[in-house]
Amino acid sequence: MVAFEQSRVADLAALYNAIAALSTAATLDQLLAQSEAVQARICKMSPTMISPDEELAFSMQMQAMRDSCRQALGH
Repeated sequence: MVAFEQSRVADLAALYNAIAALSTAATLDQLLAQSEAVQARICKMSPTMISPDEELAFSMQMQAMRDSCRQALGH
């Protein structure tokens, strides 16, 4: 069980970093490509690493970040 929790923590840290990295996109195309990759990562983690409720919450966080970054890029 400890190994699973360690793996989960590492995966969650990588997911948070990927969501934060959306802010580094220099163009709308880059932002969309990165956000699609983050969403794919979220889907891949469910339901083994995250619950369906967590999947929804992470998807909403990613969408909010994407929308904020889109506005920052002037779109």
